[in-house]
Amino acid sequence: MRRFAVLPAALCVLATVATGSAAAEGCPNEALRAGPSSALPGCRAYEMVSPVAKSGGNVSSTFGVHAAPGGAAVAFGSTASFAGSPASPLGSTYVARRGSNWATEAVDPAQFNHSGLLIRGTPVSSADLGLSFGVSRLALAPGAVEGGSNLYLRDNATGVRTLLAATSGESLFQQGSGAGGGVFLGADADWSHVVIHSREALPVPPSEPQPAAGVENVYDLIGGTAHLVNVKPDGTVDPSGAHIGSSNMSSQHLISADGSRAFFQVGGFGTGPLYLREDGETTVPISVSRNGAEAGEVKPAEFGVATPDGSVVYFTSSYELVAGAGGSALYRFDVATGEATPVIASPPGGRAEVRDVLGASADGSYVYFSSGAVLAPGASEPEGSGVNFYVSHDGSIDFIGQTDAADGEFSFPQQWSVSPNGKVFAFATASPMTAADVPSPDCPTNPFINNAPEHCLDVYAYRTDTDQLTCVSCDGPGRGFSELGGHGTHEPGTGDEYQRAALDNGTVFFDTPNALLPRDVNGVGDVYAWRDGAEELVSTGRGEQPSTFGDATPDGSDVYFLTKQQLVPQDTDESTDVYDDRELGGLATQWPPGSEPPCQGEGCRGASSVAPAGLVEAAVASKAVAPSCGALRAQAKKAERKARQLAKRARRGGKARAPRADSRRLRHQAAAARKRAHRIQQKAVTCGRKR
Repeated sequence: MRRFAVLPAALCVLATVATGSAAAEGCPNEALRAGPSSALPGCRAYEMVSPVAKSGGNVSSTFGVHAAPGGAAVAFGSTASFAGSPASPLGSTYVARRGSNWATEAVDPAQFNHSGLLIRGTPVSSADLGLSFGVSRLALAPGAVEGGSNLYLRDNATGVRTLLAATSGESLFQQGSGAGGGVFLGADADWSHVVIHSREALPVPPSEPQPAAGVENVYDLIGGTAHLVNVKPDGTVDPSGAHIGSSNMSSQHLISADGSRAFFQVGGFGTGPLYLREDGETTVPISVSRNGAEAGEVKPAEFGVATPDGSVVYFTSSYELVAGAGGSALYRFDVATGEATPVIASPPGGRAEVRDVLGASADGSYVYFSSGAVLAPGASEPEGSGVNFYVSHDGSIDFIGQTDAADGEFSFPQQWSVSPNGKVFAFATASPMTAADVPSPDCPTNPFINNAPEHCLDVYAYRTDTDQLTCVSCDGPGRGFSELGGHGTHEPGTGDEYQRAALDNGTVFFDTPNALLPRDVNGVGDVYAWRDGAEELVSTGRGEQPSTFGDATPDGSDVYFLTKQQLVPQDTDESTDVYDDRELGGLATQWPPGSEPPCQGEGCRGASSVAPAGLVEAAVASKAVAPSCGALRAQAKKAERKARQLAKRARRGGKARAPRADSRRLRHQAAAARKRAHRIQQKAVTCGRKR
């Protein structure tokens, strides 16, 4: 628990606005729990994290919110430039730190206006957000190439940048800024190793193997020098290049926390032989056959997930690498012993039909996956494109739920998250999985999810300690689409930093328009926490616009969310801000002397109609004016058509039993297209709306 102290003078002033309910609770921070905070359970209070001065812009949900584990720092993105940001208005990244108030700084490097449109959030180090990765065509550190492509590491405490890699031309910059899918894959705990992937051949020491030209390669950037990761045990580099996992879905822990271990697959998109590179040498082929006449042959596989220390790796292969594993099997590889063990021993019918690895615990003892086979009691044969979700632990496999082919879902849930201890699996799906998920004619249509008309997206929580699956967003007949907190998906090129939507203590965060509690009266999306088997509001349930989950600390003492609602007197506009629902929270500096509780409900002042300062100027200077509302709507329709086409191709591929790699590629492409279309649709819906 955190200690909270406030100046006696501030307490005296603020006590005049403290509510009776807060005083009755006897919280040490009760003077700071006036207004909306008074409805929070325990001794929680709201704090405004993002700054008041945002050049009229909003904090954007597109780039995600990432919190330091201790709750003292938060990273977020915006399409507006403020807090000294020299970057493009299409995507600037900020880090806020807590002191007497929350203070925000911009962390993106300066850009050329004509090509510096950052459309991807800047990765920041996970421990304390003390380091950030950035790209620029400007020479901002010794050794950089003016007008070229420069990758930088920024010390967020000092603002000093060091060069990680540089090339001439702008292709590496374009990829790193988001146009080509991003380059950042991950980093070790202290960011002394930064792993990237790129088709651009980076300069590596001449004494080391050189990258294959014109193909994807994986690099480890150490102290400003690039080292090639995808070197085979014989010291050669495959001319087809390398990748890790699926190019449309992000992989977890492809580099270990201490930087000594990194994983890669040989070849282009899809499955390929899987290797481990340890201490700068590739000595271990992971996907090697141990089966009969093929023993010793390295077979194609697909990396799923590794533990943070890199000691355990889960991967899939359509080849029977171990006798009795069958086809389309899931394997656990133990780095210490060099042994690969099938998770499903002697599957029924000789095939495990594993489709995707969904996640694993930090110690590797739990692994979640999807399959088209019956592998545990309670499971049944899925129809069409439907799959079963399972968890494996201590040699046993438990059935969780099954997707309905009528909902057009693929080999993974719409959104999902696994708690670090592996005991909680949260996911969102349109397929009803419990009796509480009652089909409803009131369910609105969603063009990005090919669900049956009466099936809304709902959020489920599965706990291994009780073997219980609960629909946490259901409230009788569904009234709208619910989503897992942080939306539970992760784009490639942004590393291992997933929002913490499922915690070790069993808490699950989600967004829903369903009124699950009496004080939720606004009829739009609100942020909820499912704690100890009951729903709890994180946002107020009274804002006129939807609120969405951002991130949380590992223990849930801080929950960050985005809202337009003014929850402390310091907040004087109606732009979207990041707020912290904090245990023993509240800051006296956000309650100026004589301030009244924040405006609620009717009578609140509307936002200014003046264009955000600097936004238009920066867009004109970059020759890329933000699209109009009509253009956004047109883009949304185009993206919707593409998503539908890809989904249709994926379903056809599944029915035709296309090669596993092709089928997986189509499913992942469809999922990525659906996500992109959903984001554009959200922007189009809110474009031009009166704040």
